[in-house]
Amino acid sequence: MSEVEHTATNAASNAASNAASAPGSLMRREIYEQPDVLRRVLRSAGPVLDTVAARTSTCALAMLAARGSSDNASTYGKYLLESVAGLPTSLASPSLYTLYGAPPRLNNALVVGVSQSGAAADVSRVLAEARRQGALTLGVTNVAGSLLAETAEHVVLLDAGVERALAATKTVTAQCMVYAMLATRMAGSGLALPESALEDVPAMVAATLDRADDIAGLADLWAARSVQRVAVLGRGFAYGAAQEIALKLKETCFVTAEPYSPADFQHGPLAMIEPGYAVLLLLNHDATLETTLALIEPLQQRGADLILLATPDAAASLPADAGRCAVLAVDAKHPLLSPISFIVAGQLFALHWSVVCGYDPDLSRGLNKITVTL
Repeated sequence: MSEVEHTATNAASNAASNAASAPGSLMRREIYEQPDVLRRVLRSAGPVLDTVAARTSTCALAMLAARGSSDNASTYGKYLLESVAGLPTSLASPSLYTLYGAPPRLNNALVVGVSQSGAAADVSRVLAEARRQGALTLGVTNVAGSLLAETAEHVVLLDAGVERALAATKTVTAQCMVYAMLATRMAGSGLALPESALEDVPAMVAATLDRADDIAGLADLWAARSVQRVAVLGRGFAYGAAQEIALKLKETCFVTAEPYSPADFQHGPLAMIEPGYAVLLLLNHDATLETTLALIEPLQQRGADLILLATPDAAASLPADAGRCAVLAVDAKHPLLSPISFIVAGQLFALHWSVVCGYDPDLSRGLNKITVTL
């Protein structure tokens, strides 16, 4: 190899190494893996979910057990199972199983435990008790042979590849996809979620990723204004997305970020808003749109630093005075699946805001990738 070739090779190697070690490089790579991960979930999860769905006809309710980002995905799952499958669904209280020793009756329930690592001891305890009572149990995890996978009767493996970034990204949207697939297979006489709409999700996410520069521009606005307080508002199917975006902002940008339903927000929290308080408002083109749009004017009157994250159909319904807001429309055709696009946009927003503020979202600040609680 000539000296010139050797120098060029070293330069390329150094550039690749620098890119790999750049702040947020792990999180960025895993965010961009999501279209492929979602395609794999669509291909692989069906048989297990078909089996589970076929047995839910005798279930009177569903209970979803999870922590952290998986709990936010399960909030989304709750809306899907109740609206599409018609099954009353609640989020589990693991401390009733692990600390109080007072589990509820679950013999006629579908109990779903969700954990990226499968190491969540409290979530596994919920599943173990549910099986003891004769409930139908489903575990959703990314790790074969994990505690959760060994505890549940039926298991969906996300096949997302190792998630190394501190902030969960690809496993969260994969969990959301599993819930959407399960609800579709359990469909009753509620809201319709066609299988063809699920097939569109990977392309929908890819289109959202293509808006990375626009999303970064919005994050730059808040970075330049040194925003420290954020409310993330999303109603109905978008509520779980609001929870997950708020969590991402907390753990990567170290700001106070609180999620609310716009309905709950008007029962007190609206009083917090003053000039300099930032609000990220999620607008979905469904039955929640009109009441969510009605919040724009009072938020503006109180001086909120307002960003609207909207589906294209919702963006087309914005009132004339919304021109004073920063608006980003992300690809989302079906309103029941829009939250997945919102979550991905929120991941990109958090990643860019963190890095531009001089942080590295891949480095821990008192957090571990795998957190085990009882």
